[in-house]
Amino acid sequence: MTSQEQDSAAPRPGTVDGAFWAGIAAVVVGFAILVTSFLMVSDAELQVVIEESAAQGQLLSPEQARAVYTGVLVLVTAIVAVIAALWIMFLFFLRKGRNWARIVVTAVGAVWILLTLPSVTGGSVGGAAAALLAVLQVLTVAATIVLAYLTPSNEYFRR
Repeated sequence: MTSQEQDSAAPRPGTVDGAFWAGIAAVVVGFAILVTSFLMVSDAELQVVIEESAAQGQLLSPEQARAVYTGVLVLVTAIVAVIAALWIMFLFFLRKGRNWARIVVTAVGAVWILLTLPSVTGGSVGGAAAALLAVLQVLTVAATIVLAYLTPSNEYFRR
């Protein structure tokens, strides 16, 4: 067996597998945040939507406000599902040792963390539960990135 064949047969380090599974966990947590946001919307929050629409000259009933909220949530869920599928695809390429995928996961993960930070401070629907899930999501995305750059991972991507 040549040294090149030995390199290609080298086992994947646990740090790369850890990055992969942390990335998968981030997606699961993301969908949990969506579910929490949907289930935890209060009548007071819907009342704010009704009052803001009335200030703009549009009268909405509570049922209409909830229907609008549900429609927006369905649209957001569809968009998140597409983004999650792409993220998972990049994670599989990362797991196969593709350095370009590691770079994409790093860039997307950094943006994901920045976009999640307002939810960490409680700036989203769902209250404390959503904020705790947002913290968990930031941690899982950060773990994905960190694990992808630890020494064993770096050696794996150099091969």
